[in-house]
Amino acid sequence: MEGACNGEDAEVLAQACVLSEFTESTETRALISSLPDIHHDTVSREATIEKFVVIMDRYQEQPHLLDPHLEWMLNMLLEMIRSEKSPPLLVHLCFKFLYIISKVRGYKIFMQLFPHEVSDVQPVLDLLCRQDQKDTETWETRYILLLWLSMTCLIPFDLSRLDGHLSTVPGTNREPIMDRILEVAKSFLRVSDKSRDAASVLVSKFVTRPDVKQKRLGDFLDWCLTTISQSSEMTMEGTVILDGALQSLAQLFKHGKRDDFLQYAPTVLQCLNQKKIAESNQATLRKTWSKSCPETWLNFSETTFGQMEVPERKSVTCC
Repeated sequence: MEGACNGEDAEVLAQACVLSEFTESTETRALISSLPDIHHDTVSREATIEKFVVIMDRYQEQPHLLDPHLEWMLNMLLEMIRSEKSPPLLVHLCFKFLYIISKVRGYKIFMQLFPHEVSDVQPVLDLLCRQDQKDTETWETRYILLLWLSMTCLIPFDLSRLDGHLSTVPGTNREPIMDRILEVAKSFLRVSDKSRDAASVLVSKFVTRPDVKQKRLGDFLDWCLTTISQSSEMTMEGTVILDGALQSLAQLFKHGKRDDFLQYAPTVLQCLNQKKIAESNQATLRKTWSKSCPETWLNFSETTFGQMEVPERKSVTCC
């Protein structure tokens, strides 16, 4: 194949480089199985990661070939993650492998395979809350956990069931699960690594739930607009915070039901226009705006605004 791929004819090149199946199944199993033995050795760990990256990268153009193998790879890695015998370094290494897979296959496809029973919500949330957001070596762990938590949020169950007798237990100060998840999402929307992107996915899945939407949608949008109004693009920290808030708004208006967001759209658009994100000197913000703006506001045209009667809004205020 290598010789054919070096040929001059473009058509021959394309045909020769097309793969028909995932051929590294045995090698991949061996690499994953070796993680408990090599995770503590830096040289072996880095070599194993590199081998896995090389294998996965072969399927960048044909990621669907991984589909028949995603489940067993996920299960092998989750088994180690869930084991009480696994030291933190091994757990983080497993999450790194999960991120590499999601990067090639695409997070939207891969995250659907994560376990998402009611019993998964609390353990995933607790594990996420124990992570150090400032640890630059373990951001893949936080990224994958946010995606996993996003999947658990799709289960149609009453969140209050997870709170149990929270308010009646003496000495208990834990917040309701709904508030805990929202606070986690907000905190990760302000980080500078890629887990910020996953946090915006969590927002889109969680805040659009019927029970959360009824109780917290207005408050969350108000938080987004306040964050945008109080953040400055003149600093790196401000740019990061602005990007997180913009991403969350874009995801919400994209994935939420039109009727739920129609009353808020004029206020949100007015705030964003006043901020002049499209004219920002920061390329990151302009990119986020250009990617999200057309599709996000497609259903909220000026014609619609001109024809509708905007209901009174007490919780969402323009920045």
